[in-house]
Formats: sequence, structure tokens, C-alpha cells
Amino acid sequence: MELTGNPMERRTSQAHQAIDTAATKAAERVAPTIDRVAQAAHQTVDKVAQAAGPAADWISQNAEQLRKHQEQLIEGARSYVRDRPLVAVGVAIAAGYLIGRLAAR
Repeated sequence: MELTGNPMERRTSQAHQAIDTAATKAAERVAPTIDRVAQAAHQTVDKVAQAAGPAADWISQNAEQLRKHQEQLIEGARSYVRDRPLVAVGVAIAAGYLIGRLAAR
């Protein structure tokens, strides 16, 4: 900024420089804190990712066991119906009747 000797322009220029200097110093002081916070956040994300791996494995293993158990139950029901079709139909009719009576209340 070109100064013409006007006191108002000098004060404005000095104020502008003071603000620039203060902003630079504040940024320099805050930068290490921001770096520490970013590093802590990164470490936290890493820890969560490490914990999520075994949890995902556990869920995957248990889901497979549940799927196998479900298949066994379904196969057992199919075998029962194949071996005793009339009993299965009678049980289905009785269950439908009971559910209908309970739903009507």
C-alpha cells in the first residue's frame, strides 16, 4: 500500500499489518494442537478398525452356524411332513384354527 503521509492511511496500514501478524502467530500456535488432534483421531480410527475385524469374523462365524441350524430345522420339518403327511396336515389345521380363534378376540 502506498502511503502519502496521511495519518489515517498509516494507521489503517499499521492495523492491517498488526492483524496479519496476529493471525499468522495464532495459526502458528494452533497448528501443533490441530496436528495432535488429527493424530489422536487417526489413532482412534485405527483402534476401531482393529476391533472391528474380530467382531466381523465372530458375526460371520455365528451367521454360518445359524444358517446351518436353520437348514437342519427345515430339513427336519420336511422329513416329518414326508413321513407323516396326514398328521402334518392335521397339525396345520389345528394351528390355523387356534390362531384364528386367538386373533378374533
